[in-house]
Amino acid sequence: MSEVKLIQGDCLIEMQKLIDKGVKVDLICTDPPYNVSKLNDNRDRSKMGSPIMRRKKPLNYDFGEWDNMERQEFLDFTKEWYGLCVDLLRDGGTFISFFSKEDVNYLGWMGKDMGVRYRNTFTWHKTNPVPSFRKVNYLSSCEYIYMGSKGESAWTFNFKQQKEMHNFFETPNKSSWGVTKHPTEKPVTLIKHLLEIHSNPNDIVLDCFMGSGTTGVACQELNRNFIGIELDKKYYEIAEKRIKNANEQKRLV
Repeated sequence: MSEVKLIQGDCLIEMQKLIDKGVKVDLICTDPPYNVSKLNDNRDRSKMGSPIMRRKKPLNYDFGEWDNMERQEFLDFTKEWYGLCVDLLRDGGTFISFFSKEDVNYLGWMGKDMGVRYRNTFTWHKTNPVPSFRKVNYLSSCEYIYMGSKGESAWTFNFKQQKEMHNFFETPNKSSWGVTKHPTEKPVTLIKHLLEIHSNPNDIVLDCFMGSGTTGVACQELNRNFIGIELDKKYYEIAEKRIKNANEQKRLV
């Protein structure tokens, strides 16, 4: 039976505690702040002619205080949590992180200085993105996932069928499968796909920005041990409940 350790607190503090205890993990799979929040679009869309553009509520691009920092503060914060992740990874361990399209290369540049070998940039394509109202740019339908491994040891890479091994994954966006109110919830199918390739049963997986607990749910379903850290009490409680339910469902199978 896989083990679960959930921590409600600041990841910078809590990861240092784990390091001090000598904890090592096999895989880090996380979704940190992108620092892309914007003020809400408060235009009245309730009477717009196009059904696609018509909405009862303003569009919400404000993901929370945690996603709204000054630029240098954000870069410093990213470097700090990334460094702690590297310290927690075993040699040969894999680091996987969602990141904004503007800054995803920043992880690669930092990782090179920290002994993390760049492996790939994985694309998640959302098949039903938010429509473009002004029609002055492409639809924002992709998110990017940085992949690296620590040190020179071989990383875990469980090759599936050729058709499953594209560095590309398609699902609808959250409006079709979302199960929580977390604004950046990720699909369990995508996380499970990544865990199956980059970890083995009984490995230890860390998510230092646990959010609504999707990585923890995937770990329960795949018999991976899980450590999750989340600062926001509301989302921590959502994740705790989801992961507990996933564990109970596994027991019934």
